[in-house]
Amino acid sequence: MTVDWSRLGHAYGPAVDTPGHLAALESGDAETRQAALDHLDMAVLHQGFPETATAPAVRAVTALLAEERAHPDTVESLLEFLGDAAVSVTDLSDDRHFEGILPDLADAVAQAYPVVLPLLTASPPDRALFRAENLVAIARMRPLADRREELTALILEWSERGAGPQAEWLHCLGQLDVDLRDRLIDPDPAVRLQAALFHEDDPRGRELILAALAEPPPPGVHQFALVAAALRVAADFDEIATAACQVASRDSWAGFDDGWGALVRFAFPKPYATSRPLTEPQRALVRALVTNDELWDPTNGSCGLVFKQAGLPRRRNACRRLVG
Repeated sequence: MTVDWSRLGHAYGPAVDTPGHLAALESGDAETRQAALDHLDMAVLHQGFPETATAPAVRAVTALLAEERAHPDTVESLLEFLGDAAVSVTDLSDDRHFEGILPDLADAVAQAYPVVLPLLTASPPDRALFRAENLVAIARMRPLADRREELTALILEWSERGAGPQAEWLHCLGQLDVDLRDRLIDPDPAVRLQAALFHEDDPRGRELILAALAEPPPPGVHQFALVAAALRVAADFDEIATAACQVASRDSWAGFDDGWGALVRFAFPKPYATSRPLTEPQRALVRALVTNDELWDPTNGSCGLVFKQAGLPRRRNACRRLVG
């Protein structure tokens, strides 16, 4: 099927340059191939947002991989492109702005799935986890919900080989809706916690999540996932206040959205006001924030917004005076 790329668009305008980049993936020199990969990432699927050229580009990439025409040094990046496209389908499914684009994109990525699935079987051990993560992103799309069995079996096989952290393989399995409750008593704390994140409704999972919040998460578990889970299972801020103070005192400024900032928003569902005194847990949290040098750059608007929304002073000394 011939594609009229002039009628399609990417993030920077008409997609008339996309065919040349696609051709470079099989025959260009190293610099040209890298430019082609950059084009897919920055124009065809810019920051995860698809355009009208995205689905045809996915089909073209699938053909290159199916016919083994893609240069070997592009295969990993092309699989990642397909995985990112799948994430867009999943994450934007309720966004009406993309409702005219996503059905065709979902169909294109689903067609790629049987083509790229063998890449995990044939993977070098040091690339297996990367390939699995992208295949999981594809398999999580709704059209593939009943076609995950083979991928699940492959991931179980790779995890048993010890090719990478067990907690990260477990994360792949959890995303495929595999029941992981038997791993809640695993001797590896990272595995236990990863299982808990997928079974937070289990009392054992809830207990593991709340107990883990105070310390830096073990390798294979991301703090943002742990914080989000703790906020979902905690009865109120008081229940996690002590652990939240530990996070607030050590987190980097970049946690303004899903780390210390999320905890501040949970602690202050209503902005602080002089007519409503701070509770002791709120006071302890502000004290912890004051101890963290990372959070007080006056030019950092992201951090400033967290304080503003909580009704707290933006200046460190003012917060220090507030809590005594």
